[in-house]
Amino acid sequence: MKIQFQSTSQLLKIGLFLLGNLIFSFTGSAQVEHIRDRLLHSNELLIAAHRAAHSTHPENSLNAIQEAIDLGVDIIEIDVRVTADGEVFLMHDQTINRTTTGIGDIEILTSKDIDQVRLLYNGEETSQQVPTLKEALHLSKGKIMVDLDLKTSNINAVLAVVKELDMFDEVIFFDSDWKVLQEIKSQYPDAYLMPRTYKKQQVKKAYKKLDPVIIHIDPNFNTKEVNGLAKKYGFRTWINSLGELDQKLAKDPQVKYALDLISNGANVVQTDLPEFWLMIKKQTSSSSIN
Repeated sequence: MKIQFQSTSQLLKIGLFLLGNLIFSFTGSAQVEHIRDRLLHSNELLIAAHRAAHSTHPENSLNAIQEAIDLGVDIIEIDVRVTADGEVFLMHDQTINRTTTGIGDIEILTSKDIDQVRLLYNGEETSQQVPTLKEALHLSKGKIMVDLDLKTSNINAVLAVVKELDMFDEVIFFDSDWKVLQEIKSQYPDAYLMPRTYKKQQVKKAYKKLDPVIIHIDPNFNTKEVNGLAKKYGFRTWINSLGELDQKLAKDPQVKYALDLISNGANVVQTDLPEFWLMIKKQTSSSSIN
């Protein structure tokens, strides 16, 4: 079928539209490539928004993901669970009771059940639905790195979505169960992994068993020695500002409290206060952190 354009102006509009899409695609891709390059090849402080940027949006929502992108966050952390019929949704809890208008165990419910409920924000109903992982990754693709907190044993369902969207170079897989990460590595050797570690001795073991891009450490062994070992083996250290520290910073946002957390070399911070930590990132050079 031959398409005829009614006027030169119509053709120009179409050309500008296509050019705009091309520019958007290029800049979006360049955005995540820049973040990934800093993740893999620098010690620059990176900021991860816990359950996306949810201070003014429901946690794990598309709006919270978009907010994190707009803020310039480096990584979003989102939680994934799988319904009885195999659909991967963003949900932190085992049940949907706390965060939606519905009730029930997400692994017993079906995707149709989840589609019928709405997300809550501060206990109030919103018009937003629980997003699927596919929807979330469509939104984030090319714009921001994604940390998938694996709260499911159905790893293959999660991997299928990441594979379908060709996003293994934009996703980090986190789990405290190293066997889960080993299974991912056996299927996708180049996948970016982040195991949780609980003591110094596990740093070397993580390197040998998983060769991760990041290890998750806790404040009780956030030492120069531990961070130095991680740097020696070529991966980053992820630490949480969640809970007590974020609450302290929300009431009294002093830079020194934040600097104490990263003074020993931890260089990825997960937080519920991404705007504050982005300010810290701007004020602090990588040389002063490490």
